Amino acid sequence: MKELSRKVAQAPKSKIRELFDLAAGREDVISLGIGQPDFKTPQPAIEGNIKALNKNITYYAPTRGIPSLLEQLERKVKKFNKINVNWKENIIVTNGGSQALSLAFASLFNPGDELILSSPNFISYFYLTIFFGVKLVEIQRKNDFSLDLEAIKKKINPNTKAILINSPNNPTGYVLSNDELYELVEIVKSNDIYLISDEVYENYTYDGSKHISPASIEGMFERTITLNAMSKLFSATGFRLGYVIAKKQVIDLMENYHQYTVAGTNHPAQYGFLEALKMDISFFNEILKSFDKRRIFVYKRLNEMGFDVVKPKGAFYIMPSVKKFNIDGEDFSKALMKDYGVAVVPGKTFGSYSNNMIRISYATEYSKLEEAMNRIEKFIKKI
Repeated sequence: MKELSRKVAQAPKSKIRELFDLAAGREDVISLGIGQPDFKTPQPAIEGNIKALNKNITYYAPTRGIPSLLEQLERKVKKFNKINVNWKENIIVTNGGSQALSLAFASLFNPGDELILSSPNFISYFYLTIFFGVKLVEIQRKNDFSLDLEAIKKKINPNTKAILINSPNNPTGYVLSNDELYELVEIVKSNDIYLISDEVYENYTYDGSKHISPASIEGMFERTITLNAMSKLFSATGFRLGYVIAKKQVIDLMENYHQYTVAGTNHPAQYGFLEALKMDISFFNEILKSFDKRRIFVYKRLNEMGFDVVKPKGAFYIMPSVKKFNIDGEDFSKALMKDYGVAVVPGKTFGSYSNNMIRISYATEYSKLEEAMNRIEKFIKKI
């Protein structure tokens, strides 16, 4: 038979999904692999969805999203992100943050265009470049996971179309400083390129770090594609709802691609998202304190075990190096799962410069984290 898609074939099965397969049938496994908050979805989001279903709102939604949700997103973006938007022109609702990414690639890139990405970084970015015929320019992060801005400057050329950032970052937990962000903004402006800003972890910041949306900075709205989702703030990964903020020309192109591929997003779930956005954000205060406590605990324990590890400033991930234990990240994660029932993600999943690292998600209950750290310590002593 004729050959199947070469592009899709280049994307291997997700290492994160492989963890689920290894864990299947084992009741003793503690997963530190999945990027999913462990608190319950707020009740207003659940009720909004249920009410919509009870009203038989099960038909196609408007392509860009229901107007009431778009208007509420405009209010949120203006207040929280300080981005001046018009819901009729600058917002589209997507099937999670993942489809927001796909729409960004579909609307921005032509074959041969180049994308600059700091590495390690979120896995999907790497394979979307393959699917859309984009040349990936991977820049190694500094030892503290900050951006190597000088290296980025040197790699910009006439084919460079965009730089992609994810701050707070998955998998490193790094948060861009104000100085870094403004220097990056000047690079984008002076080279007349675009900035894709993935901001799904915007609420998860610690130790005085603050998230700033690049599109709120003077002269950046026209050249920034801002991606976000319902998933992390409202612990609603299964709702599969995200959104994009961008100039009208970009949103119009996204609508074209959206309507001919997925046709729209989950209609009743949009009413759940609407009710969630109406909530007082203070509901998240105690949740963030809980995540901060876990962050500090995991960092402390890994340090005590002898890992080389950078204290994360945001999100809910930490990325220690296993190099000093004379083992790479993939072998470490496989053996740890097999022998001690703890799931962590090998660093190579997140780019070319993290083979000797693992990613740990501390988005699980404290008692399980304690047990997981004890098991990792036993494993370290064994190897």
